[in-house]
Amino acid sequence: METPPLRAMWFVTPALSAIATAMAASQQSTLIAVRNTSSDAQYDALVAGDVDVVVTAMDNVLAWNQRPGPRDFCIVAQIEATTPLTLVAQPGIRQLSDLAGANILVDSPDNGFVIALRAMLKENGLADSSYLLTPAGGVKERFDALSNREGEATLLGPPFDALAIAKGMSAVASIQRHYPVFPGQGVVMRRANKGARQNVSGWLRELEQARTAVSQNTGWAREVLTVAGLPEAAVQAMLDTTPTTLRPDEAGIALLIEHRKSLGLPGSFASYESIVDASLLPNHLQDNV
Repeated sequence: METPPLRAMWFVTPALSAIATAMAASQQSTLIAVRNTSSDAQYDALVAGDVDVVVTAMDNVLAWNQRPGPRDFCIVAQIEATTPLTLVAQPGIRQLSDLAGANILVDSPDNGFVIALRAMLKENGLADSSYLLTPAGGVKERFDALSNREGEATLLGPPFDALAIAKGMSAVASIQRHYPVFPGQGVVMRRANKGARQNVSGWLRELEQARTAVSQNTGWAREVLTVAGLPEAAVQAMLDTTPTTLRPDEAGIALLIEHRKSLGLPGSFASYESIVDASLLPNHLQDNV
């Protein structure tokens, strides 16, 4: 019987997936990936069974497992050491205190990268009531909305942060500088989707082969990503954030949980063990060493 394809959804093609494709490593399954415009679209697709995995902010699992519904979402791998995120604002906004009363464009106000932003703003004296959070979609959609002056600020990653700054906008703050252990995106699936486990495990083996290849030949990896049509700024950021392991980082997840706790949000009593399933990773990565 022919193995069905692995169905994935993400905001931007992950570097390791692009490298794995270039290596032609997949002999076991076919990957069918689609781009999405919001984390809610990812949630809905997983619940409906339309996709097997999504690549997304790992905080989303903390939130999704609190929503009415299946509550069986888990992180099976981390494919970025961190996700570079810059708080970019309209000209004239130079510091966090300038965001009092601002309309900040987000993917979702209650989950994802915005939680780190909310925690950072709170630590700098801005309570949730001090600003407005407006859903505007994924990173490209937020960049477009900010460019159209539909809001005062948003979180952007490469290459959109550099593009916004080139248009005269301000780089106000960096999530990574504020939280050095802030983790990158994870591969997320539902525990109930047992039929996809073999395919997911095979894909994770390919990503591990790609990760090793990047560490051994960065020049070749840079060429692959450039040929794929990615801007230089994005290529450099992807290479800089290649993880040293696909196993989700315990310190990074602890930070995400702490952010939720500091904001009084659901999911703050989760644990690493309750949201991470490392059993699909290559054997040498399943135990934390």
